[in-house]
Amino acid sequence: MSGRRPIRLRLSEADPWSVMVTSFLLLAGLGVLVVATAGVAWIMLNAMAPDVLPAFSTFLAVAVGVVIAEVVLGTGLVTLGAFLYNLSAQYSGGVEIAVTEALTGPSPADARALLLMARARRRLRTHIPTRTERDRRTD
Repeated sequence: MSGRRPIRLRLSEADPWSVMVTSFLLLAGLGVLVVATAGVAWIMLNAMAPDVLPAFSTFLAVAVGVVIAEVVLGTGLVTLGAFLYNLSAQYSGGVEIAVTEALTGPSPADARALLLMARARRRLRTHIPTRTERDRRTD
């Protein structure tokens, strides 16, 4: 390995405040996506079967309520997990992560496969006609 040593990192403590803020932001972002997806799903389902679903405001209120509960409970559970990790890391020392630098290229089998794929792509391009400017205008 010519004098290169792996870099070792020991994660022995997690800052609960940072964990709480990060998890809150991630869960809030996920919550926004869930509410937007629920709204789009309601619009699509209402277009297919009108007057079957509850009103959009009711549907949105339930979705927002579920997301708020998810954000609050999820943030609390992740923060509690950080406290529990800190307690267990006092006895076990934490998690050690080793990062090494990969100095090798692709294996010979991978290199052959890449070469065969490039050749096949080149052959395909010669046999498949490309789109002309006139074809693009008609689309």
